[in-house]
Amino acid sequence: MSELPLHGIRVLDLSWIIAGPTATRFLASMGAEVIKVGSARRPDPSTRGPAFQAYNQSKLYASLNISTPEGLALVKQLIAVSDVVIENFAAGVIERLGLGYDVVRVARPDIIMLASSGTGHSGPHKDHVAYGSLLQHYTGWNSISGYPEREPVTGGLWADPWVGMELAMVTAAALNHRAVTGQGQYVDFSMAEALSASIPEAILDYQMNGRVKEPLGNRDDWYAPHGVYHCAGADRWVAIAVTSDAEWVSLCQLMQRPDLAADSLYGGAAGRRDHQDHLDAVITEWTMQHEDHVAMQLLQQAGVPSGPSQDILRVFNEPQLREAGYFTELHTNGGGLRDLPGLPWRLDGGPEPYLTEAPVLGQHNAYVYQEMLGLPALEVDRMIVDQIIY
Repeated sequence: MSELPLHGIRVLDLSWIIAGPTATRFLASMGAEVIKVGSARRPDPSTRGPAFQAYNQSKLYASLNISTPEGLALVKQLIAVSDVVIENFAAGVIERLGLGYDVVRVARPDIIMLASSGTGHSGPHKDHVAYGSLLQHYTGWNSISGYPEREPVTGGLWADPWVGMELAMVTAAALNHRAVTGQGQYVDFSMAEALSASIPEAILDYQMNGRVKEPLGNRDDWYAPHGVYHCAGADRWVAIAVTSDAEWVSLCQLMQRPDLAADSLYGGAAGRRDHQDHLDAVITEWTMQHEDHVAMQLLQQAGVPSGPSQDILRVFNEPQLREAGYFTELHTNGGGLRDLPGLPWRLDGGPEPYLTEAPVLGQHNAYVYQEMLGLPALEVDRMIVDQIIY
């Protein structure tokens, strides 16, 4: 019987909130045994929200107060029997706890340690404390998001899931490196650098041309028409992206506007970009005659890239996501059966990704401390009373 790619790998998850738990969720789904370590002394803030059920699927959850000497000794024992340790505290916190890389690799020389922080662990801003939503401003993401001549986008939580995916890929690469060389690694991961790397065009345009990128709304630097258009009904919209002259001609034929297709003014993307306000008005006249899904079907049949812009309720009931198996029915602790988000990828020729409900704090204490570490039950009970396993 075939096994999942990370079968036999153990990950000690000291992370919390979104980015780190997202990474370890992906690793767990690929077969790694992920042991999330938390404490009632300072609970994971995301525990209070439903998103915890998605970020922490497929993991084991042990409670441990690592601020105590005995708790610190226990976590070192866990490191010694783990392949990967991941943390996403502010720079310097893990060292102050007594778990810097110099300590971790003594416990296991070939350990892979991922340390993710807002701005990394070096440089003049390394001590800045930030969540992903703040780093979106720090890196310029938010200043180029939004509509022209309006206030830039002020919120959003794009950074943390993005970084979580990158952390999972970096971990897989480090595991592959260790399989080839036998060497562990310390990975200093900067969320700010990861976000900056995702907007190279804006950065290079300023470096090379001195231009500061302005927000475009739903428009594109190259393609036109490109936007979200109002359809029949309240708050119903369809996104349309014309990416070639052939698609433009098809759109004009569909709207029964051969005059636009024949007009040399709109014969290339540059001309269409220069006259987008006029073209958007014409397209909206057509889309307002159709419901969003109907408009999408007509556009798709004509070879024009398009899709409805849906709210969360409609996404949850989207037939494509349901029939393709993205939503997975799982028993949740205290919540009964719930349809929870699955994974956006499949494994060719192997078993399905491993998905279980998110655990509760301390749910797997017996396995972690008695089976894995071999501690006597009476000793575990004492540590619970003394708020070490807590």
